[in-house]
Amino acid sequence: MQSSEDNNFIMVKLSDGEDLFLSLEEIVRKHDIKAGAFLGGVGMVREFETGFWTGKEYLSEFHEAPHELLHLGGSIATVEGKPMFHIHVTVAGSDHMAMGGHMNKATVAVLNEITIRKFDDMELTRELNKGSGLMELEIRS
Repeated sequence: MQSSEDNNFIMVKLSDGEDLFLSLEEIVRKHDIKAGAFLGGVGMVREFETGFWTGKEYLSEFHEAPHELLHLGGSIATVEGKPMFHIHVTVAGSDHMAMGGHMNKATVAVLNEITIRKFDDMELTRELNKGSGLMELEIRS
């Protein structure tokens, strides 16, 4: 794993075999990110799980084979002092067909290049919305 920060933009390179979420948690600690956004991510993933929200529940699907990571985006919030990621991805398999959804877990295949924007003057957290049943983003300035 490599990362560097410039004017609150963080460029991250993850290597083959790294756990995407554990690596991102380490990056958040290293760069003291309390609130932020994933601006983009490319590379490859394997052994990953995507989810689809039906309005009542998440339907999850596990994919073992490597897929191209075409885009990764989302937010970084802090809940009870711990980072909480909301990540969506678009991936493509060897058939070049794109699919996407909520990223639940993933292992880096070959490499990932991810760009993060850190926010200093706003607070992002998540709170349970009893109507939707989701931990929804709360933005505080």
